[in-house]
Amino acid sequence: MDQNDSFKKLKEEARIFYDSIGKVFCPAFNAHVHFTSDGFHHLRYDSKRRERTKPEQRNKLCHIKEAAQTMIKTSTIQEYREELEPTGLKDSRGFRKMEKVRYYGFWAVLKNNTRFKTIVRQEENGPYLFWSVMPYWTEKIINQKKVRILASRKIVDE
Repeated sequence: MDQNDSFKKLKEEARIFYDSIGKVFCPAFNAHVHFTSDGFHHLRYDSKRRERTKPEQRNKLCHIKEAAQTMIKTSTIQEYREELEPTGLKDSRGFRKMEKVRYYGFWAVLKNNTRFKTIVRQEENGPYLFWSVMPYWTEKIINQKKVRILASRKIVDE
């Protein structure tokens, strides 16, 4: 199996698992976080609608389970950002509605001491939507010394 086939298989398996989640209850919001098709799309494409690189996509698709675990366990919002963004489809004049969009960031150390950041998005007063997940570091033993490997760049932080 070549790399392209293994990536397609990962993408299919991730999609099946992602769709099975539906929604999870998040104690930090005292509400459900919905895992929608928009969130899955964002794992594969950036905010400018360009496809992410295969390593970036793999990095996100491999950790959907950890995103759901973070939402179930977290009781504290660690990051918050609010922006005015175009949302929805273009109207007959080619314009999109501008809405206040909130982003919430959650950090968790899970699975083999890996630190994950999970992002939740909310348009105006709509439902909370899963938006992204990314590993930030993992701890490994190298030459009998514990070191942190940062993100997917494999940068050693001593």
